[in-house]
Amino acid sequence: MYQNVVNNLLEFMEHSGKSRQQIAKETGLSSSAISQFLNGKYGGDNEEIARNLCNYLKVAQKRVSANKHTCFYEELDNTKRVLVACYHAHTRNDITLVFGDAGAGKTTALEYYRDTNAGVVMITANSCTASASAILKLISQKIGKTITGNKDTLMNELVNHFRGTNRLIIIDEADHLTIAALQAVRNLNDEAKIGIVLSGNSKIYNQMLIGSKSSELQQLRTRIVVRRKVENLYTIEEFRHIFPGVEDECLVLLMEIAQTESLRTAKKILEILYDAREKITLKDLNSLRVQLMEGL
Repeated sequence: MYQNVVNNLLEFMEHSGKSRQQIAKETGLSSSAISQFLNGKYGGDNEEIARNLCNYLKVAQKRVSANKHTCFYEELDNTKRVLVACYHAHTRNDITLVFGDAGAGKTTALEYYRDTNAGVVMITANSCTASASAILKLISQKIGKTITGNKDTLMNELVNHFRGTNRLIIIDEADHLTIAALQAVRNLNDEAKIGIVLSGNSKIYNQMLIGSKSSELQQLRTRIVVRRKVENLYTIEEFRHIFPGVEDECLVLLMEIAQTESLRTAKKILEILYDAREKITLKDLNSLRVQLMEGL
């Protein structure tokens, strides 16, 4: 067993490009223990490490070998809506808003803009980075700056760093941000003269229009001229590009799943089915949908 695991692990590392340090992180073993095991010099329980690594390879090999059967489609209407918002904010040093249905491809489009344009910083907010100080600190960490101090210090340092750079900051999941955090982002735009894209679900836009928070967000809302909404509504032609090689009758069902759930859900169901089959049939697709989503 020992030598088989060594050979399999070395082959996996060569194929996947994973280092011993990365495998150590994924397994919970130390990198030194893995190195010693591979070199035949580990003084502990080699059988135990062999079992751990064998169990790791069962999943890791499957993950690496899994083929992607969906494609990014730049001409997807939702993608174009997101890219327009990014381009406007970037070229005009303005604040723009992307909002709408979950799983409709907002993040994928934002990442595409980041990866195909220079000077773009993209962060993702969450419930732990909802405050003004937290979001400013997250931005500073993303640009490699360690800033200590209060919110005012963070703001001053970031303004000094970004002023005159004409860069773009994309904040995904911005619906998590508090009023104070959104005001801080507005201040950063005002003082540093850089573009900001706020992206999130419809909550971020609705709270600017109605409810007790709307008056506090008026300054921000009136600055946002470009507001792009994305929805889980698609055409068969779009789906032919996103799901190449899939028959139209299956695409119709995938569109139904995307429109009732999300595009993300449709992609995941298809990938799960491809794990078991090389060719997708309508019967198989519908059966899997029922199995996975019968409680919905």
